[in-house]
Amino acid sequence: MNLAEAHVLVTGGGRGIGRHLVERLLVDARRVAVFEKDEATMAELTAMDPALRCYSCDVTDPEAVANSVAALESDGFVLDALVNNAGLVHSAMLINLLEKEHRVHSADEWQRILAANLSSVFYVTGPVVDHMLQHRKKGVVISMSSISARGNAGQSAYAAAKAGVNALTRTWARELGGFGIRFVSIAPGFINTDSTREALSEANLSRLKDQIPLRRLGEAEHIYQTVRFIVENDYVNGTVLEIDGGLAI
Repeated sequence: MNLAEAHVLVTGGGRGIGRHLVERLLVDARRVAVFEKDEATMAELTAMDPALRCYSCDVTDPEAVANSVAALESDGFVLDALVNNAGLVHSAMLINLLEKEHRVHSADEWQRILAANLSSVFYVTGPVVDHMLQHRKKGVVISMSSISARGNAGQSAYAAAKAGVNALTRTWARELGGFGIRFVSIAPGFINTDSTREALSEANLSRLKDQIPLRRLGEAEHIYQTVRFIVENDYVNGTVLEIDGGLAI
């Protein structure tokens, strides 16, 4: 697939990796659409480039997703690629030994993180793939996972959700490969974004870099280069690409 001819949908393009993906795709792809629930972010994105189509959509709401896919189709999009980028990072131990009360991981937080990171992928991918099939498109679905999917202390819900994303990627690759629709997960390590720097002190960042064989954080551009590679290499399917500088070795 030639990215220059592709219609691409990105979920959660407001900041960090998602924002960088949208900015680069606006230059390199034929048409770009974003599903975003924050109105202020939508206004920001639209002001950035009038060619970008933004749809108000909470990707944890299957009805909202179905309506947004229908609206996108009405606007003349025939999707070649979907990037499931929307999600939330959350850290909490199963048992917080420092607390006397409410020591057990919140069930509400568990549901919220799974909805944002796993259910959203299911809700968006179904209607989009059906759209591709109806238009007889050989498309690709790229879902953002994480190296936390391997299991990461303090991230029960997040790790479980991202492991689920990887399982869906492999399952759907088996189901739909015969129709020419591919599924790939990208599992970033620590990427140099505002959210990473907000979450970690400089001392912790320094210690983290020492654990990465390349001794540096990744950049959002590394993730974009991976997205482009997946879109354009039509024999990549059913796999998880870890973009982590070797951290998971």
